[in-house]
Amino acid sequence: MGLDKWIKPEDKEKKQKKKVKAPDQKSKNQIEDMQKISDEKPITKLNKYILICPNSKCKYQKTIMKKELSDNDLICPRCNKKMKPKVK
Repeated sequence: MGLDKWIKPEDKEKKQKKKVKAPDQKSKNQIEDMQKISDEKPITKLNKYILICPNSKCKYQKTIMKKELSDNDLICPRCNKKMKPKVK
């Protein structure tokens, strides 16, 4: 006795139903709209500033990533002198 009577033959129609359907036109349009929206956002550029304290005893350094430096960024936290910025 074989197992052939227990195994059901697969129909070609069932195999075709299992295939993934192509995305609808609506979903394609939504994807394109989302890409357009993301492209419209302005790109913000950050500058890398290396701040060095001119006081020879202090020698404090810090690195900041900002668009523009403020006055508070330029003050040394150790000695309260104005630091020298370098743009990289």
